[in-house]
Amino acid sequence: MTSWLTSHIWNRQPRSIKSRPAGWARNSVLSIAVLLVLAGCSAGGSNNTAFVSGDGTTTVLPIDQRGEPLELSGVTLTGEDLSVSEFLGQNVVINVWASWCAPCRQEAPELKAFDIENPDVQLLGINTRDNDPAARAFEEFFGITYPSIIDPDGSKQLVFRDSLPMSAIPTTIVLDKSGRPSARILGAVTRSLLVQVVDEVNNG
Repeated sequence: MTSWLTSHIWNRQPRSIKSRPAGWARNSVLSIAVLLVLAGCSAGGSNNTAFVSGDGTTTVLPIDQRGEPLELSGVTLTGEDLSVSEFLGQNVVINVWASWCAPCRQEAPELKAFDIENPDVQLLGINTRDNDPAARAFEEFFGITYPSIIDPDGSKQLVFRDSLPMSAIPTTIVLDKSGRPSARILGAVTRSLLVQVVDEVNNG
């Protein structure tokens, strides 16, 4: 990860100093700072990296096998109180992620694209076993704008244990429009896979 970031920063085509707009230096320093934070997340998160990366296995529950509506609430990375019950009547895609998780970095652009292309679906992150500065740097770098609930000790994931328990990071859970856990994807997702799974959830 660190080598990729170094390449990303330095392997750019040089530009004339005269062509750089005012504030270029300040913005460049900020961009490099964000990249270095993410590099630290990868290199320095050894106490958090004892996790299993999923293989993309997807499970969709038939309507008659779905349990009760999910009860999940918490404080977001921006300091707001949020409950998943606020989104009843629409599908909710819940993505469990961490800044130190390489597959999470892989899927972040796909989640962002899905969020933009599917405004009728609510995306919600659960940022697990992470620290706030690293998580916020991750969101800034990848342009993530949907909310993420803070889960420093992993306890928020326990709400899925009786329906679609998690065994990997990242994991994505899809709720039907009644708020019930209905599908699970273990590992990194793509926008096309999410579209397919949401359709399957809605069509039973």
